[in-house]
Amino acid sequence: MREVKLAATLRHLVDEGEYRGNRRQVCADLGITPAALSQYINGQTTPSIEKLIALADLFKVSLDYLMFGEDVVTQASGALEYGPMARYVEVGVDSVRAGIAAQSAFITKVGTILAETITEQIDAAAQAASKRPTTLQGMLDREQILELERYSSSSTIVAVDLSEDVIEIDSNIERGVAPSNTIAIVADNLIKKRAYRYVLSPGMRDVESVIERYRALLRRLKVKPADLRRCTFSIAREDIFVSFGIYELDVVGLRQRSPILHQYIEDYIGSDGRIGYIESPSSPSTFFLMDTYRLRTATREFTRLAAIETSG
Repeated sequence: MREVKLAATLRHLVDEGEYRGNRRQVCADLGITPAALSQYINGQTTPSIEKLIALADLFKVSLDYLMFGEDVVTQASGALEYGPMARYVEVGVDSVRAGIAAQSAFITKVGTILAETITEQIDAAAQAASKRPTTLQGMLDREQILELERYSSSSTIVAVDLSEDVIEIDSNIERGVAPSNTIAIVADNLIKKRAYRYVLSPGMRDVESVIERYRALLRRLKVKPADLRRCTFSIAREDIFVSFGIYELDVVGLRQRSPILHQYIEDYIGSDGRIGYIESPSSPSTFFLMDTYRLRTATREFTRLAAIETSG
């Protein structure tokens, strides 16, 4: 199994390549923010498939080199022999070698691309994904749980810690804090008139400060005061040791726009459109979906833990 070296390779290409460390120009050419580039280079966030291809094209390297620091699919001259669709396959195969969770996330992305470009291949891709034992039953990675959250009309989140959603930036280009992908999705949902309820552990470090920074980042992402009021925070009555969440899904939208993810999780969606997950205590990037019994238990636990909301 080859080691993924995306962050180190990207840092080398930016600092030692033709851009000579001009990260602002790299951001301009890619159409991304300095904060996003910083997350890629520091290994905090993995770019989407589309952005990986854009990075490879910008630096004139193969995806194989970008992901693993070496080329394996080139002609003698160094010219690549494959087209755009083969690039997706390359990333998929190498992601399998890199880890089961990465493979599952890739399949979901491919499903979205196929749904938009090659309609007749959707069923075949979905069948292949459902038959292939990529993960444990009902297990999602962080990219998939964020994709699922995009289709939540009302989200209830009980969290041990939220500080990881507030990214500290300290570079020659930018200093301060930046929103994570999670906060960006929260902002998008709030703008769409959706609701969030957070219950936070009283043991969270600087919990009041984290809440205020969270709200400030949502305002920076153009969330209006009226929309921000639909995002409430409260401190639990007692310490929380395992994070969990409950989404009220737009099931129709999920089925239409993310068909493979819908097929993978549909057995866990309740008759009322709700779905619940538990974050793995030992691996914050791994999530397990709840069955009906545990979903009811989680709902009761939320009611028990919820306390007076903090002022906004």
